[in-house]
Amino acid sequence: MIEWGEALVKELAARRCVIFFGAGASASCAPTQGDGGARPPDWPGLLNALNARVPAGHDRDTATALIEEKKFLDAAEIISHAMNRADYADAMRQMLETPRYRQSSMHEHILRLDPKIVITTNFDQIYDRYCTGGAAAAGYNIVRYTDTHLVQQLRSPIRTIVKAHGCISQTDYMVLTRSGYFDARRKHGHFFRVLDALCLTHTILFLGYGLSDPDVQLALENATISAPSTNTHYFVSPTGAHRALRDAASRAYNLTYLEYPAGDFAALDSSLRELVDRVLSHRLSNPDG
Repeated sequence: MIEWGEALVKELAARRCVIFFGAGASASCAPTQGDGGARPPDWPGLLNALNARVPAGHDRDTATALIEEKKFLDAAEIISHAMNRADYADAMRQMLETPRYRQSSMHEHILRLDPKIVITTNFDQIYDRYCTGGAAAAGYNIVRYTDTHLVQQLRSPIRTIVKAHGCISQTDYMVLTRSGYFDARRKHGHFFRVLDALCLTHTILFLGYGLSDPDVQLALENATISAPSTNTHYFVSPTGAHRALRDAASRAYNLTYLEYPAGDFAALDSSLRELVDRVLSHRLSNPDG
């Protein structure tokens, strides 16, 4: 079980904590129809499926080797360069949109925590649709990095879901490669400056990421310390990360690691359920924050 600190519970209860979730939040989602075993792809699965659309030859072989070496951003760069844009969009929709996945238990826990701001690098719309379904639709606004109204939404009482790398609804603007990431920051600098400010003024709870996940490597650039602080960000991860790498990330990004047994997703689910209960209980007993 994860040992949640009282400081994190209070930050979540007061909605001063931004939840930043990645592909792990969608990993256990199942399609809404049919009995197939399809799940949203992880990074290797996504890249291998895209690479299968690349004409056979040097580019495909090189990308395959890079995926096996876990150099995902480099592999994505080669695949994106070699791939037909129409095939790219079609493949992404088949994996992330057509199955119409149901929400995962992690999505449900995040919604019950009811944060003011959620940031995700996921392209899928699973959490978006879960939040905006039915009577709750008016209570949530979705902002993509290409939009210009993030500050306006943050100042409103409406909950905000921030799609930091784009969305499957706009395949031309999904950020998959290293060059695409920096191009997005160059063209939409205001949006990313706001995200940088959030990482300086709010506590960040990272869920559904791995230490080697390229998404988190990019996301943590936004959380680089500009001024010393005793209030850390929190990174939920499985055990097994090399101590030297974990300690280096802790120092560089002011992170506190919250670990659960590797592969024990039941323990993670139970820990998140306990966190939700503690946060809701704190809100009831401290209605003024």
